[in-house]
Amino acid sequence: MRKGKLLAVLTTLVFLFMLSACGGEEKITSEISAETEENAVGKMSEEVITIKVGHIAPDGEAYALGFDEYAAAVEEATNGQVQFEIFGNGSLGGERELLEGVQLGTLDMSLITTGVVSNFVTDVTAIEFPFLFRDLDHAYKTLDGEVGQEILDKMSDVGFKGIAFWENGQRHFANSKHPIYSPEDLKGLKMRTIESEVLLDTYSALGTNGTPMAFPEVYGALQQNVIDGSDFSYGVIWSTNVYEQTKYFTEAGLYYSSATLVINEDLFESLPEDVKEVVVDLGREYAQVQREISQGLEAEQKQNLLDNGVEIISMDEVDLEAFREKVKPVYDKHNERFGHYIERIQNIN
Repeated sequence: MRKGKLLAVLTTLVFLFMLSACGGEEKITSEISAETEENAVGKMSEEVITIKVGHIAPDGEAYALGFDEYAAAVEEATNGQVQFEIFGNGSLGGERELLEGVQLGTLDMSLITTGVVSNFVTDVTAIEFPFLFRDLDHAYKTLDGEVGQEILDKMSDVGFKGIAFWENGQRHFANSKHPIYSPEDLKGLKMRTIESEVLLDTYSALGTNGTPMAFPEVYGALQQNVIDGSDFSYGVIWSTNVYEQTKYFTEAGLYYSSATLVINEDLFESLPEDVKEVVVDLGREYAQVQREISQGLEAEQKQNLLDNGVEIISMDEVDLEAFREKVKPVYDKHNERFGHYIERIQNIN
């Protein structure tokens, strides 16, 4: 009888021990699984993000130099999580094609002359009016301030996020026929422009018909006399060798041309929050860096043009008041759509 009870007790103890052992194993297995899953998620969140970028600038131009510095800063700030594949010099097409690529997601990111962006986001036109800004400081305060941010925010409605306005530069007249001192000197010239309604209206008001054309086509068009000239910043005319086909460069300051740093909206929204913050914050910070590069290069580029036989008509030789008077109809025509922006911009001190 005692042996029977003892056997029963021993059997119960063995059963309880086995049950306990199974439970412990299950707990250990669960903890290992949880840790493995956590590590996997961590590794996924740190996977390399490759961003494909296209722009039209050749090496040595402010777009290219500024973007290279921005890319290096983003890569460093993300510990290499973000990497850039950069295709410059218009190798992926003209700016309209590049922006369409960003919109559709076949290209991730670009730096686009802002006038081109106006074909996709109408409000951008407000910062492209002729002789709008008093000086560079006025332009920067506008683009980096409330008005600029409102316009950047509207870009998300059409498939890309506007990060910041960088610099293309003051646009001046260049042509192969004769010096330009007043609007009368533009008559009869075939002038290329970007696809922008306001700029087409501007050229019309100044007495010549603008011809929309993608930038990679401009050099050949000048060479073949398809066009006589266009408006360029110092940086663009020098770094793209267009000066070889133009003899005269007039400092008219037709308009201040910014460049919009854009990224595909869906791609941006898919990025981890910390990466989003880096991309945007450094995009704004490097707008200042790129502008300084642009301004720093300009004096050297001006001298290079002179050394290569280009005649430069300085701004104090130009009848700027006559130009401003001629473009007033452009402001009147577009007042209903953009007058509220123009008024705010003109009131910025």
